[in-house]
Amino acid sequence: ERSRGLGDVYKRQRPIPGADATPGPLPTPGQTPTEATGGVLPAAMPCKGPQLTLAAGDGDAGAGNRVSNFSLQNIGTQTCSLTGYPTVTLQDTRGRTLSSIRAEQSPGSYFRQGQAPKPVQLAPRAKAYFEMAWSVVPNEAMQKTCPDVATIKVTAPSDTAAVSLPFSFSPCGGRIRV
Repeated sequence: ERSRGLGDVYKRQRPIPGADATPGPLPTPGQTPTEATGGVLPAAMPCKGPQLTLAAGDGDAGAGNRVSNFSLQNIGTQTCSLTGYPTVTLQDTRGRTLSSIRAEQSPGSYFRQGQAPKPVQLAPRAKAYFEMAWSVVPNEAMQKTCPDVATIKVTAPSDTAAVSLPFSFSPCGGRIRV
C-alpha cells in the first residue's frame, strides 16, 4: 500500500453519491433507502464528536519533517458523513491550549496538490483518515526549543465537540499542517 500524502484527508472512504442533491423520498415499509431514491444513497447526518474515536496510526520522517496519520472511527450505530478537514488543537501536559502553534488546513497532498477533500459516508465501525505534518527543526532566529505537546484534540467538520488523544511531540516553527 502506498503511503498517504500530506492533507490526504479521509482518502479511504468513498464520496457520498448525490451529496449536492436535495434529499429525496423516504423509503416505504419493506423498501430499502436506495430503492426509494432511485439507487442513490440518502445523505447521512454529519458525524459528531460523541460518535467518533481518535487513534494515531503510522508516520514518516525525513529532513527535519514529521508526518503522522490519524483515524476517526465511527463508534455510533448510524452512518454519518464527513466533509472537509478536522480542526486540530494542541495541548501541553497541564491541558492548556498551545495557542503559539497554528494548525493550518492544507489542501491536497504531495501527490495531489490543491485537491480538496471529498465528502464521505462513515458507516458504523468505519474509519476516515487525515495526516498531520510538522517540523522538528527550531527556527534559528527566534526559536531555540520547540513546545512540547501532550494531547491533540480533534473536532470533526461541522461539529464543536472534540475528541482527544494523548500524543507527545514537539513541533517547531509555530505551525502544523492538517
